[in-house]
Amino acid sequence: MNCPLRLLIQTNLQKFRCTHYEEKRKLQKIMRNRRAPLIYQLLGTLLGIGYFPLAPATCASLIVCVILWFLFRAPVIYVISIVILFALGVWIAFKLERFWGEDDRRIVIDESIGMIITLFAVPQKILYYAVGFFLFRFFDIVKPFPISDSQKLKGGWGVVIDDVIAGMYSSIALWIFIYVFHRIA
Repeated sequence: MNCPLRLLIQTNLQKFRCTHYEEKRKLQKIMRNRRAPLIYQLLGTLLGIGYFPLAPATCASLIVCVILWFLFRAPVIYVISIVILFALGVWIAFKLERFWGEDDRRIVIDESIGMIITLFAVPQKILYYAVGFFLFRFFDIVKPFPISDSQKLKGGWGVVIDDVIAGMYSSIALWIFIYVFHRIA
């Protein structure tokens, strides 16, 4: 059953796989040691917020929440922002993964998408924005199903999709909170 030719082919295939894998790892190491282009860094870190030493994702979410409080009023702006930031976020995350590795904590452009989805069409009240912020951070950190599975997607998709789903979950929970709050108050 053990044909010498077959053993030779299997051995060479294993060597090829090993060599290919080692070359891929070397290339990844070289890319990670290179500095990412400045435009990728600025967009991916939301103008440097991703470099905050403590909880950059939470800081980014909070800053986006404050920006939404002061700037956005029309639902159309929310929708346009979500579409643009989603496309930009997937592209930037894909580009930065080559330099920083998968789902690096400095990439926080995805947090902006999640916060915008969370606060979409919510009445402008400090209580609602605060509850929305905490709900989004909860779902983004705990990652219930299918958020945890969505992170396995490749090419920048996993970085962004998990925050989109967390934003949807937190938006639903926030609207339930608003409904219950109005019933009680």
